Formats: sequence, structure tokens, C-alpha cells
Amino acid sequence: MSSGISRLKKHIAQIKGSVSSCLNASKEDIANCKAAVEEGSKKKKDKLQAAKEIREEVTIIEEEEDDDDEEVEIVGTRKRLHTLGPIDKYVLDINPGKKMTGQQNISASLWKAKSEKMDSYLARWVYEAGIPFHAIDNNNFAQFCEAVGQFGVSYQPPSQYKLREPLLKVEVERTKKCLKKQEEE
Repeated sequence: MSSGISRLKKHIAQIKGSVSSCLNASKEDIANCKAAVEEGSKKKKDKLQAAKEIREEVTIIEEEEDDDDEEVEIVGTRKRLHTLGPIDKYVLDINPGKKMTGQQNISASLWKAKSEKMDSYLARWVYEAGIPFHAIDNNNFAQFCEAVGQFGVSYQPPSQYKLREPLLKVEVERTKKCLKKQEEE
């Protein structure tokens, strides 16, 4: 086999689909590899679910609370589509759910180039500001990235004063409220 470890595990575990079954594997090897494949897929699903929950917590536009009991139907979604321009609607996949097995389309390659450029700017900022690398794994950072994406290109970062005075006070109050809730429980 000239493929990766995942395909090798599927081969030994005799999981049909992307590989042929191994006829020489013992029952113990089959069970171990099946458990490893299932554990890996469970971890991946859990990670994707956690990331989805973090993104869903982000709202830029506060919905106004009305005292009226009228029902308001929200049409459409809150998230924008990741489009690059007006021509992209003609080059997107017909079936977006299918896995990419062939050549990348133009939109995907442009999106990849833009993502790499964004990663480069983020990395440069992290290095120059001395941000610890583990800060990237923080859920609040993921929420910030989602909020910037929802806000759009016109976002201007806060000034140093705004960060160290009013925003800090707001965050301290939010933390105190969270602590009160914990103490009450």
C-alpha cells in the first residue's frame, strides 16, 4: 500500500469503501483497527461540533427586544456565503456536498490563496506582538475570527485607549456576572 495510515487502518479493519479488505488480518488486529478508526472519526465529529457551537455563539447584530408578542419570521441565514466575486456563481460545484476527488476548481484555488495570505498576516502579527502560540486554540479567538468574518471588510480594530479602559471595564463586568452565576449554583 502506498497510502496514508488511515487507509491502512481501514484496510486492516476491513472497512469497505475506499480500500480493499485485508485477508491476512487476525480478528484482534481487525478489532483494534476498527476501534482506532471509530475513535478518530468520533474525535473529528466532536471537534467539528465544538467549533460549530463556538461559531453559533457569535452574533454581531443584537436583535431588538420588543414588548409586543408578535411573531417575527426570519428569512434566510445569518451567515454570508464565501464568494469571491460575481463570476463565482458560474464556477461553483453543482454538488457542494461531494468530496473533492479531482482537480480544484478556480474558486477553491482562489479561496486557498486568500486563506494562505490571511494566515501569513495573522502569523506575522502573532510573531511581532509576542502572542503565545496556544492563544490561537482559544475559543474566544475562534469567536473573534467568526465575528470579523460576519462584520466584513470595513472592521477597524479598537484603539489602545478603548482596549484598556471601556472594553476592559465591560469585560470585567461580564466576568463578574459569570462568577455570580457560578457562585449561585
